[in-house]
Amino acid sequence: MNNKYKNISASAQIKSTAGVLSGMYVNSTNAGTIKLFDGDTGTASAGVTASGVLTSSGVFQDTETVTIGSTVYTFVTTLDNSIPYQVLIGASAAASLDNLKVAINADTGAGTTYSLGTDAHPLVNATTNTDTAQTVVANSVGVAGNAIATTETCDNVAWGAVVLENGVDVNTLMNNTITPAIGYHDLGGIRFNNGLYATIAGTALDVTLHYS
Repeated sequence: MNNKYKNISASAQIKSTAGVLSGMYVNSTNAGTIKLFDGDTGTASAGVTASGVLTSSGVFQDTETVTIGSTVYTFVTTLDNSIPYQVLIGASAAASLDNLKVAINADTGAGTTYSLGTDAHPLVNATTNTDTAQTVVANSVGVAGNAIATTETCDNVAWGAVVLENGVDVNTLMNNTITPAIGYHDLGGIRFNNGLYATIAGTALDVTLHYS
C-alpha cells in the first residue's frame, strides 16, 4: 500500500479520488474537533444530477439541430430511416418536443417520430415535458454532468445554458465529530470513494492524516 501523510490545522481537501484512511496523529489540540467526509466538501449531500431546459418560442424548422454532448438530433419534415438521430417536426412545437423526448430516451416511436438506428442517449435522459419546454437530466449524480454540452442551431428554440447545470457531487459524513487527544488514532482503514475532506473546528487542532 502506498501510504501518504498530510498535516493540516484547518479544513482541507485531502484527496480527490478514492482511497483508504488508516489513521491520524494529533500533534496538538485545545478542544479542537474533526469530521471526515467521503467527497470534496465539508457539507453532507446526497448529490444532485445536472440538468438543462430546452425552451421553444415558436416552431422548429427543417434541418435545425439540437445537440446534447456529442449527439446531434436533426429536425426534419419527413423522416429518412436510413439516417439515425432524425426527429420529426410534426404539427407544432409541442409535437416536436414530444418527438425529441422519445428520441433521447429511445422510447416508443422509432421509425415514425424519430428515425431508426437512434440509440438512447448515453449521458442524459429526457424528463419533464411541456408544450414549450423539455428538461434533460444527466444519468449520473455529480459535477461531471455540468460538462455535458447543450447547443442548438434553431431560430425559435434555445437552451438555458451551453452546458447542463447544478450537478453536485455526493458528500458522505464518515464519522461523528471527534475531539481527539494528542497521539495516534487508528481509524481502521475507512474506505472513501469520492475523495477525502476534513473539517476542523474548535481551537488549535493540528493533525497528520495517514491515507492511501
